[in-house]
Amino acid sequence: MKAVRWHGPRDMRVVEIPKPVPAAGEVLLRVESVGVCGSDIHYYLEGRIGSQVLTEPIILGHEFAGIVESVGAGANPALLGRRVAVEPGTPCHECESCRRGHYNVCLAMRFPGGPGCEGALCEYMAVRADACFPVPDSLDAPMAALIEPVAVALHTVELARLSPGDTVAVIGLGSIGLMAAQIASHSGASIVYGADLLPYRVAAASRYGVAEAFASASGDATGEVVERIWTATGGRGVDVALDCTNTPSGVGIACRVARPGGRCVLTGISGQDWDPLPVSVVRRRELNLQWCRRFCHNFPAAIAMVAAGKVDIRGLLTHSFPLEQTRDAFELVAASADNVLKASIDQ
Repeated sequence: MKAVRWHGPRDMRVVEIPKPVPAAGEVLLRVESVGVCGSDIHYYLEGRIGSQVLTEPIILGHEFAGIVESVGAGANPALLGRRVAVEPGTPCHECESCRRGHYNVCLAMRFPGGPGCEGALCEYMAVRADACFPVPDSLDAPMAALIEPVAVALHTVELARLSPGDTVAVIGLGSIGLMAAQIASHSGASIVYGADLLPYRVAAASRYGVAEAFASASGDATGEVVERIWTATGGRGVDVALDCTNTPSGVGIACRVARPGGRCVLTGISGQDWDPLPVSVVRRRELNLQWCRRFCHNFPAAIAMVAAGKVDIRGLLTHSFPLEQTRDAFELVAASADNVLKASIDQ
């Protein structure tokens, strides 16, 4: 079967590899769609996300969906023939975190498209049956693949502990930021502000639950976005700030726009092991900082919200590429070219 394998920075090659056979508890998935994630781009460009370093060629991709073509021993036969969104990652199920139900922070997690674990940019995958979530017929394959980032956005808002009437700022208006803005709007936020470096994302934000969005050409080095959000809130700041960026500055901006006693959920991945943090601001305002690690038991709710029309992901899917043009897709996303919001690899 065909696959696309990363061999080094900007070096993606179409290769032939054996078609997998599902083991006990697994299914054989014909991969239909794979979303291109910001973390994929870090690996594509740099071969690493902080201390997570790719040391050998690997298949990237972890946002994916497909059709179950066969089931291994002990796997649920009702999955056969169904389109499923796949929750990526295999925790150990034995450590304290897993036993407490906090499996997303399992230190032994094997995550597709990361070091030592092949991803989804291929024609077929053997995946855990219990990680497969059937989707309704109203969700086509590219939409089903985006259930994974919807789950991230849902977990982000869940961790924010929104109360009715809370004000929210979303820093970073990529696909996860725009999903989080919609979910925040449906979770009691009275108003959602947004900020991004790219004017076309700022322009698109009003379609996705953002009442007022601000652009900054400087990564807010001058405090421009912070000042505009403070002005918009009458000098109060927001109750909740969500960092959904891919830059080291995102954490600091989120902290600086939060009101005293406010809450910040930090979901973005800058690609660095160490990001700057405005400690004096956080301390003086006694902010509550909460980091978000992917998702935790969020796939069923994510599917339900998309199926009910609470989260519009159809409009976010701006570009589609065949498997053979995966490198073109990654280059497009890396350059934020052609007003891309979300690109997918579709077979």
